[in-house]
Amino acid sequence: MSISSRLVQGFRARVGRSLAPEFISNAKAYELYQGYVFGIILSAAWNEGASVFTKDAFGTTNPPRLLFRRSPGEIYGTTGPYAHAVLEFPDKPLLEVHVGIMVRGISQVSHECDVCVLYKEEADRCRAAMRNPECSQLLIAAECKQYDSPLKLDLARSFIGLASELQVEGDCYFIASGFSGSVAKLLAARRLKWEHNITPGSTNELKGASHLCTKHNFSSGHESLNKHSVV
Repeated sequence: MSISSRLVQGFRARVGRSLAPEFISNAKAYELYQGYVFGIILSAAWNEGASVFTKDAFGTTNPPRLLFRRSPGEIYGTTGPYAHAVLEFPDKPLLEVHVGIMVRGISQVSHECDVCVLYKEEADRCRAAMRNPECSQLLIAAECKQYDSPLKLDLARSFIGLASELQVEGDCYFIASGFSGSVAKLLAARRLKWEHNITPGSTNELKGASHLCTKHNFSSGHESLNKHSVV
C-alpha cells in the first residue's frame, strides 16, 4: 500500500469521516500528512474528554467529507469549504484546529503553520477583522514533514527559526514520518519538541499522539486562562 493510501486510511480511522475526493486525488503525500496529523490531534482530544466537531469555511457543521488547503491560506478565507475542528473541554475556552493557515509571528510577519490549535475566541476575531491569528493565541503549532528518505539537517534549522518566531502559548512541535540522528541532536540541544517516525499503524504513532496531545498540552495555557472568556 502506498504512503498516500495509508495516510488517507489513517485519517479516516482517527477522525471517523473521509477526506474530500478532490483533496485525495490532487494532494501530495506531504499534504495528506498534514491532514493525518490533524486527525491525530482530534483523536487525542476525544481521548482526553473533549467534545469535537468539524466545520467548513461556509459554516456547515460536520460536513461528510473534509477539504483542506493545498497551499497556505488565511483563516478568514472563503475561497473553498476548507475544514477546521472545534474542541470543547469542560469548563475551558473553546479551541480550534486548523491546517495550512497563516499565523502572525512576533516580528508581525505572517508564516505558514502546517497544523495548529488556537483559541476559538481569537479565530472568531480574525474572521471578523480579516486578519491572521497572533502566535501568542496558539496552544500548539506543528511543523509536519513527510519524507521517504532520511531527514535533512536543513529542515531542523528552518524549524528552529520558525519556533523562535512563533512564540506560542503552548509548544511548537516538529513532527516527521522519518528520522535523522543529526536532526534529533540539534532539536534536542535547542530543547525543542519533536516526534519522529509518526506514521499510520506505527508504535510511534501512539506514543507521539500521547506526547503531542495530552491533556497537559491542551491545557497548558488553560490553567492561566481565566483572562479568556469562553466563547
